[in-house]
Amino acid sequence: MYKIFRVLYYQAAEAGSTFVKAEITFTMFFRTQKVNSMTGKEQLLNEILSFHGVEKWKQFKTIKAHVKMGGITWSIKGHEGATADVHFTGNYHAQEARWQGLFGQLSSAFSPDRVALLDEKRQVIEELLHPLESFAGHTVETPWTRPQLVYFSSYATWNYLTAPFNFLLPDITINEIDPWQQDGEVWRRLEVIYPDHFATHSKRQLYYFSQDGELRRHDYWPRVLGNSPATQIIEDYKDFSGIKMGTKRRIYILDEKDNSYLPDPLLVSIDVIDVQFQ
Repeated sequence: MYKIFRVLYYQAAEAGSTFVKAEITFTMFFRTQKVNSMTGKEQLLNEILSFHGVEKWKQFKTIKAHVKMGGITWSIKGHEGATADVHFTGNYHAQEARWQGLFGQLSSAFSPDRVALLDEKRQVIEELLHPLESFAGHTVETPWTRPQLVYFSSYATWNYLTAPFNFLLPDITINEIDPWQQDGEVWRRLEVIYPDHFATHSKRQLYYFSQDGELRRHDYWPRVLGNSPATQIIEDYKDFSGIKMGTKRRIYILDEKDNSYLPDPLLVSIDVIDVQFQ
């Protein structure tokens, strides 16, 4: 339709016709219709990605973060203080990561199919293949081995620090669901369905976004914790080299009866001290 009007425009212009005005009006109408045909989900996703700095994400290959973690989960699992002051390095576009400072002075290597704990010379101390399978039958109270803690802390941190950009990775399905009212605000929600091969808390997760695009809340059902419901509250947004992210993260028990959460106990606390990109 646009091309037809373009032809008529040039013919009318040569003839000095007033049809030029009509052509321009119709052309603008069809252009506007094309822009407005974007769905609400697509508009929301574009707004969220733009707010968080998606163009910068496309440029960066590696993310490095200094984080401090607390909460009762680490002691329940038998490793209190293991992630109290650690440094994370991850591939910004794929699930590969490593830690420095775990259990005091150890480092690690992570991919969805393998985790390893390394000594100061980067020699393998402990290794776990197909780590997710090792959590079969686990509950919140089941103790973890050190490689299991590496797996959990690695995939979880990678997911937290790459959201919402990881929504763009292959085989991920996104749906917009009903908004949610909390703290006097209306938060729009995206339901994200991750593929089976993806190392993450649960196949289905919910992300809550404020009107300006900030990620305020994140619900999930960790397989490594017996599918127990949890929610993460995200605050203190900061800008790191054009990438915006929440630096104060607190994880609580999700009450599925009314979609609220219990402020006590605090399952996990994450404070992002600094972030750098390469």
